Amino acid sequence: MSASNLTFSLEHVAQEYGKLFYIIDPSKTSFPSIADCPDYMQQALPYMTTLILLEAVINLWLGKPHNLADSVTSISSGLIMTMVGWITKGPMVAIYSFVYEHYRIADLPWDSATTWILAAFLVDFGYYWFHRASHEISLLWSVHQVHHSSEEFNLSTAFRQPVFQGLFQLTHWFYLPAALFIPPSHFLVHSHFVLLFQFWIHTELGGDLGPLGFIFNTSAFHQVHHGSNRYCLDKNYAGVLIIWDRMFGTFQDLRHDQELVYGLIDQPQFFDVIKHQLFYFSCIQGKVSDSTNIMDKIMVWIKGPGWFPGLPRLGDNDLCPEIPQRQKHYSNISSLTHVYLVLQLLGVFIMHEELANLHQVSEPAVTIALMVFILWTLTNIGFYYDGYTSSLMSEISRCVVSLLYIHVMNKQGWALMKMSFNMFNSWMLSSLALASLLSLVSNNEKKKMN
Repeated sequence: MSASNLTFSLEHVAQEYGKLFYIIDPSKTSFPSIADCPDYMQQALPYMTTLILLEAVINLWLGKPHNLADSVTSISSGLIMTMVGWITKGPMVAIYSFVYEHYRIADLPWDSATTWILAAFLVDFGYYWFHRASHEISLLWSVHQVHHSSEEFNLSTAFRQPVFQGLFQLTHWFYLPAALFIPPSHFLVHSHFVLLFQFWIHTELGGDLGPLGFIFNTSAFHQVHHGSNRYCLDKNYAGVLIIWDRMFGTFQDLRHDQELVYGLIDQPQFFDVIKHQLFYFSCIQGKVSDSTNIMDKIMVWIKGPGWFPGLPRLGDNDLCPEIPQRQKHYSNISSLTHVYLVLQLLGVFIMHEELANLHQVSEPAVTIALMVFILWTLTNIGFYYDGYTSSLMSEISRCVVSLLYIHVMNKQGWALMKMSFNMFNSWMLSSLALASLLSLVSNNEKKKMN
């Protein structure tokens, strides 16, 4: 590689990492139309993955154990959320574009730096209110709680996103007021960068930003947001700019006199990625299961997640423990099974990339099959981590059904895929063999222990 090519490559990599910190050139991220906007979220996946690995190495070097099952669960949630989000992204963008075309009160040029900066402020402002509503309205919290269900706080936690948030595009409804001013292409670009910025603040290695912390969100502030200590509750909703929390009275600095306990007040301790998305709805309804008051049964979904009949709208945080007392939950599967599951996750990353490229151009049957395959694989990973007796049968079924499908589909139907037909076939055959072998090894180990 020549010196000029090396310089170009390093510059490109630096620019890609810079996007995670909102360090971007407005002239290179302003576009005349939605069709011209890149998928910055998908482009950033490799760079986020490298930072996750680097953080894990540093934490291990510092003597901090890594909860691999928790990280895999977080990453699985993010992959599912973005996958289902592709289904509804088009209608949501169309709604925003409709509001902009028919109700905008200003015509701002798409290639103006002023438009770009105003878009950044308004989209981030919309995110603050989305995030705050997700903590103050029980129905939205039942969706959003997934993001807080990790007992760890690391970069992989940023991936732990709610499936229903992606499916119903919940964030974007709070961006609609921006359509009165901001062109759709700017809205879409900044909706990506607001989320990308929040990736790096999910780490304990980040600390604060000194004086910049008066304006920008930091990992120290976001640690507070993810804490379940009493002083952390309902604080620091910011995406990029912490000024919103400072303005609206929801700011809380990190205290150093208490060790933070991450997670929920009613912390779930399982790794089933689908169960994480659903379990809290029954928790909300359970609060009024004995009530005969119909308004209680309605209000429990509208008021805050801490509300009970007779309490203020958001409940009473003084009823929560000052510092929750609990042991972290780890999976007790073997190291070999951990390796097997991580390899399956890496395969899902490849299929997720395939789906990102194909979902708009391939046959609906192929798109649905890829989605089912990804969901089934990630669900099985959770089954293994939780020690479900059905995990082996579900994994064998996944491999067999996938092999049958691609042979019925045949190589011609596989033409658009970057992963070769033979490679996928080999992946499923080897997975079938390894899953069976791991089951035999595990059963032998259990017999020896008994």
